[in-house]
Amino acid sequence: MARLKFIVLTLTLLPWAARGQFVEPQADDYYERSMQWNMEPIRLPHVRGCDIYWERLVWRTIDVREKENQFFYFPSSQEGVRGRKNLAYVLWEAIQAGQIELYEDDELKVPIDGQLIIDRATRSDTVQMEVYDDWGEMSYQTVFIPHEFSSENIYQYALKEVVFLDKAKSGMQNRKLALAPMETQYREIEGEMIFLGMKPLFWIPMLSYNVRNLFVKKEAYIRDNLTRLPSWEIIFQDNMFSSFITRTDNIWNRKIHDYLTGTDAMLESERIEEEIMNIAWDMWEY
Repeated sequence: MARLKFIVLTLTLLPWAARGQFVEPQADDYYERSMQWNMEPIRLPHVRGCDIYWERLVWRTIDVREKENQFFYFPSSQEGVRGRKNLAYVLWEAIQAGQIELYEDDELKVPIDGQLIIDRATRSDTVQMEVYDDWGEMSYQTVFIPHEFSSENIYQYALKEVVFLDKAKSGMQNRKLALAPMETQYREIEGEMIFLGMKPLFWIPMLSYNVRNLFVKKEAYIRDNLTRLPSWEIIFQDNMFSSFITRTDNIWNRKIHDYLTGTDAMLESERIEEEIMNIAWDMWEY
């Protein structure tokens, strides 16, 4: 009987033991490190439409230059550090492997082929160069300069989420819907680089199993303690980052910067954030 209990207990624990994968120790390792490559995303709690009595769409911006968000940007090299890479390179590798879905818009209605994104990011620039022959005669020659994808110009991420009050769970809930890396756009005018703004490279569906399965297997270099670093899935589910609101659903379908700028826009973002929090608190008032 005791032997049977031991076998049952062993079989029960096998799935948990298989969730991590031991990797080949490196020269500076003093123990076998368990990575999250065999982890799978947990099922999100079911939400019934009849239990939702308030909801609101919110668009946020995650600025990687803020101290709390620097792990989105670093390590900045494409090789990463000990298998850990910044979010841009995590997405880039997944696009090259065809692992995740991509869209042109934040409503996830216009799908886009991953190869098109690769071609856009690695397209060659044409430059006219002066070329001199053996007799000193000058002519112009078109030279193609190939590009490689780099995360250096990605300073922000756009995040679309829905916040809602669920009667069954008695509290404010949120679901991340879509995420987009924002590339800095410049144009050279009379020898001077002029900032044009931020443009989304693509949108990914955050509720997609493929995206969540990717994020749950990738650790983020979020803190100095290397033991049990959180995955990107945990970071987004637990809101382990700083952000500010740039838009909410409204009658005019406009962003905050469409009607306010500077400090006024920042204060409006904070006002909306406080308003959402107050709605959650007010449900317990009476």
